[in-house]
Amino acid sequence: SGNMQCASTEETVQTAQAMLEVKRLSDSQRQKKLTLGDIRVLLFITTHLPPEHVEFLRKCWPGLISNSALLQHADVLLYTAKELPSDVYSTVFQGKNLRVERYENPDYQAGAVLAMEAATTQGWFDNYDWVIRVNPDVLILDDALLIKNMMDLGVDGIFADCHDGNYTMGRSEALVNTDFFAIRPSQFSPASFLQSKEYKNAEFQMSDIVKGIIKNQRDRWIPGTNMHGKCRVHGPKVPVLHSHTVLSQCPLAPGQPVNRDIE
Repeated sequence: SGNMQCASTEETVQTAQAMLEVKRLSDSQRQKKLTLGDIRVLLFITTHLPPEHVEFLRKCWPGLISNSALLQHADVLLYTAKELPSDVYSTVFQGKNLRVERYENPDYQAGAVLAMEAATTQGWFDNYDWVIRVNPDVLILDDALLIKNMMDLGVDGIFADCHDGNYTMGRSEALVNTDFFAIRPSQFSPASFLQSKEYKNAEFQMSDIVKGIIKNQRDRWIPGTNMHGKCRVHGPKVPVLHSHTVLSQCPLAPGQPVNRDIE
């Protein structure tokens, strides 16, 4: 019976390998066929709502949404310290699946992490494949890079590096920008952001939280940033821009602003 057992073990291994092969094929087929409609995306806009954030929403975002297949497809969750003027709901987010959550604003730096903590502990991301986190003054100008990576089953996070490093993945020395990131919420547990550790700032905390994604090379990075040591996303041709001076140029046509290396 020893031989019998041997044979059946070998068969089991072969069957498992065959099944794995089938799974791999179906994974790669699925990868080929994925379209934007297949992935559930949440745009997570967080703000303590100073007057200029209201202006960014009013002047810049209607154009950004109409210029972008990704933003048209995404649901919106607005996490705000104050009630928004009613015209913002009706004009900026007209026809969108919009949810609004309120919070008490502690201090500026806690905003990004507090927002993620609230969302993960309360399950706001549960039905989504991807979450894109921005402030109202962080503008998604070109969505091609984001869409390409969100469709890739080998990618779990798209980040910007405050150190302006210039490589595509496995960037372990990076300091992860918290004004903008896109991530698969499946990478978080409710405990991810409930950390007792003290961090220097939100960027250090975020870098620590996503270090597994980076170690496994499931990270992708916004190319060509030039943050001038300030941890705000800008650079000559960045697809995502955090600039305070761009407000006067809104509404932006596709391809604008031409120069994105602006404060």
